[in-house]
Amino acid sequence: MRESPQAAAARSLAERLVAIPSVSPDPEGEARCARALLDTLPAGLERGTWPAADGRPIVHASLRGRSPRTVLLLGHYDTVGVSEFAAIDSRADAPLAFDCSALRAWLLDPAHAASQPEALARDLEEERETPGTWMFGRGALDMKGGLAAGVAAIDRLARERDALEGGVLFVATPDEEHESAGMRAAVDAIARLATEQGLELAGAINLDYVERPSAYSGVMGKALAHVWALGVPTHAAAPLDGVDAIQLAAAVVARATRSRALVDRWEHLHGAPAVALRLRDLKSGYNLQTAAEAVAEINLVTFARPLAETMHQLREVAIEALDEWSRAMADLSRWAGRAAASRGGFDPRSRVLTYPELLERAGFAPDADPLGDGPRSGDTRERLRERLNHLARAAKLAGPLVVLSLLPPWYPAAAPRDGALERAAAAVLEHEGLDFRAFYPYVSDAAYLAWRADPAETVARFMPALGREYRLPAAAAAALDLDVVTLGPWGRDAHGLFERVNAPYAFDRLPGLIEAVVREAWKR
Repeated sequence: MRESPQAAAARSLAERLVAIPSVSPDPEGEARCARALLDTLPAGLERGTWPAADGRPIVHASLRGRSPRTVLLLGHYDTVGVSEFAAIDSRADAPLAFDCSALRAWLLDPAHAASQPEALARDLEEERETPGTWMFGRGALDMKGGLAAGVAAIDRLARERDALEGGVLFVATPDEEHESAGMRAAVDAIARLATEQGLELAGAINLDYVERPSAYSGVMGKALAHVWALGVPTHAAAPLDGVDAIQLAAAVVARATRSRALVDRWEHLHGAPAVALRLRDLKSGYNLQTAAEAVAEINLVTFARPLAETMHQLREVAIEALDEWSRAMADLSRWAGRAAASRGGFDPRSRVLTYPELLERAGFAPDADPLGDGPRSGDTRERLRERLNHLARAAKLAGPLVVLSLLPPWYPAAAPRDGALERAAAAVLEHEGLDFRAFYPYVSDAAYLAWRADPAETVARFMPALGREYRLPAAAAAALDLDVVTLGPWGRDAHGLFERVNAPYAFDRLPGLIEAVVREAWKR
């Protein structure tokens, strides 16, 4: 494939970034990736780093124009892990995952063709016919290819810096794939910089990936629901004499992940169903006792639904789950000829509480911390477990019981609106024959560039870690209130073994699209 010099440079940068393992959280690897980005940005730009809370660097660079009108280009340079590569690379840390050329050669080897999915086989055939069509490797799609395209767009603009109508602020963060520590720190820094330099931010272009050539306006929100199940331990040989906490948690997970009520909607769009990201008991080791406690973590995607409504729907789902479980266990007890007196008169509605309800039952004020006043640090899951146990004892509650709360991370949704950047992107994409859709379909820390969702105080009611072990830039995000357009590379299998980015689009076409949207936004 013949590439322009500019496209070849962007491809080369993406390959260099992929070659730097930056699996979050990895302070050393992420710092190396940040330095590589800084070194590659065009000469003459104002550049530097801001520290995240743990010191990991947030890269920023400014290209100033004749007016304060400025577009933010946003990306992240960390990646998810590479454990799945153990299937094809037994070496420590799977170096094949970070070597674009070597991984391409491995995939093209006919000896490995039998186990390839159909979509991958088609793309590999395209790669054989037109070498250079696809780039493989961890982060090639999510999202080092997008960062390379963003740098290429800045390079194109920088060649005309003396005649530019407006400016560009480039920001690349660590930790997006973990708890967005980089972006949560960057929001405050971006707001300060905009104030100090008098920047008029027209919006943000999120350089994250998409599944086909297209762009999106608006970002989805995310809540991570925590389900704490308290059982009645018994001997494993007599399970009907007690209540297994694992059964309670699993019942809620099964019902929640099939629930239509938990699927948020916006106009004609349906969000993703609830997904269980964790399900485990809290036993310290093996024994023949049923579990006293179990937890589940459920991912809830939101468009605009208020948090209180989301938690109400989750509570109703949990009540239905416990009711179904209770009836099934009663039927099993009758079939087995065993009495289930401990569940006689079982009322599932009284056995499911939200965290605010548990606080009230225990006699605490709505904003009180049962572990004591003052800021805290440490593992948010362990602190939440301590709070729940303390409150259950104070309220004199025993199992069976389910308590619903929230864990970090939290992402506020921001619906599309008719802002300058969105109008600019719509005009450019229509001219280019590309789709422009509502709501980027993946969770992105670009969500923190605005705060149009529930007030932080409402979130804190259900998330006791907020303001203590965990902090959100709610005030700065509300002050920025930026519209977000996601305009990034396209490809397949993000976060997967065969992650790949379509190179001609990412490194040849996309930089020009970004440049065109930026220029159009300056005019509006």
